[in-house]
Amino acid sequence: MKTSAVIRVLALVVAALAPMSARADALSAFLSGASVDCAGCDLSNADLKHRDLSGGNLAGANLAGADLYAAKLVGTDCTGGNLDGARLKRADLTGAVLSRATAQNGNFHAAELRNARFDGANLTGANFNRADLSQADLSGAQLVGAMLYAANLGKANFQGADLSQAMLGHARMPQADLSDATAVGVDFTEAAMRGVNFGGATLDRSAFDHGDMRDTILSGASLVDARLPWADLRGSDLTGSTMTGTSLYSTDLRNSDLSRANLSGAILRRAHVGGTKFDQTLLTGVTMPGGTMHN
Repeated sequence: MKTSAVIRVLALVVAALAPMSARADALSAFLSGASVDCAGCDLSNADLKHRDLSGGNLAGANLAGADLYAAKLVGTDCTGGNLDGARLKRADLTGAVLSRATAQNGNFHAAELRNARFDGANLTGANFNRADLSQADLSGAQLVGAMLYAANLGKANFQGADLSQAMLGHARMPQADLSDATAVGVDFTEAAMRGVNFGGATLDRSAFDHGDMRDTILSGASLVDARLPWADLRGSDLTGSTMTGTSLYSTDLRNSDLSRANLSGAILRRAHVGGTKFDQTLLTGVTMPGGTMHN
């Protein structure tokens, strides 16, 4: 009886050690360049510059602080991985999957991220300046304080994402989807936003100075105390939006629809409103285009 008990214990120990041995083998093969698969491995602070990891499986891997400068991760699976503080400057992550990953303060400067998936990811404070995120999926992602200056965001999906305090000045984002997103205090200065869907988004205190916002959807959006001076909103849908205290100085609103919007206390001085619909619009205390106050 004693001998069989010992054998059972040894069997349990061997079974417990087997996954650890397999993971160690996977890590060794990965670091030697023999494999691109290392799911769940600890690769923190690893030097992976210029490595071609395309099609690899790095799901759940710890890549915190890793250096992936100019690395190739086309179609690589990084689902649920930790890339906090990782350096991916000029890396190619076209079609990569980073769903539910964390990449706080990660550096994706000038990276190729077309069709990549960041849905549900934590990208707080990440650097995406001049990166190509066209058609990428960032739905539900946390992008608080992220930098996306001059980034290509064409047709990207930010639905339900939090971009509060992010910097998107000069970004190119035609037809991007920011519906139901939270974007409080965001800098959109001189961004190209034609056809963007901001429906139901919270955009309070954000700056859209000189932005190209033609044909945008802002229905039901909140733009309390937002800045839109000299922005081009021709043909846009602002029905039911809340724009109390918003600056629309010299804004081009021609042929836009402000029906049922709340513009109380807004500034429309020198705004262009030819063909604009104001059906049931609340204009209490609004400074009108000619400088007069609406009662």
